Amino acid sequence: MEWLATWSVWHWLILGFGLLIAEILIPGVFLLWWGLAAIIIAGVMALFVTLSLTFLVIGYAILAIILSFSWWKYQHGKDLQDQSHTSLNQRDHAMLGTKGIVQEVNENGIGRGHFGDTTWRIQGKHLQVGDAIEVYNVEGITLFVKKVE
Repeated sequence: MEWLATWSVWHWLILGFGLLIAEILIPGVFLLWWGLAAIIIAGVMALFVTLSLTFLVIGYAILAIILSFSWWKYQHGKDLQDQSHTSLNQRDHAMLGTKGIVQEVNENGIGRGHFGDTTWRIQGKHLQVGDAIEVYNVEGITLFVKKVE
């Protein structure tokens, strides 16, 4: 353990670049931030030569956690924002604007409409079998439709 007490700038740079290379070989994103933290600590050590190893290790751990958490927070927020603007894996929302044909209608305005290769529960006003319809809203499994002229 004596070698640990004599760490220099080069040791921190080797650790940092080693983690960056590991990130390329084993993608996981967090190794990137840990490697960057080690490179930053090497820079701090080059500026302030008299800092103790304990201070540098604690600084590295805190910096690695801050960088990793900051990236996670940024990416998580971006993912949530992107999900709210996509219809991927949300077939019901992808139905907005889709045109179809009324297959059956009950007296209460609820029925079934044929869209592409499947049928959906529909609700609309003044619908008759065979009418061309367009989806303008989706709530659960019900497509709200209007007649297309």
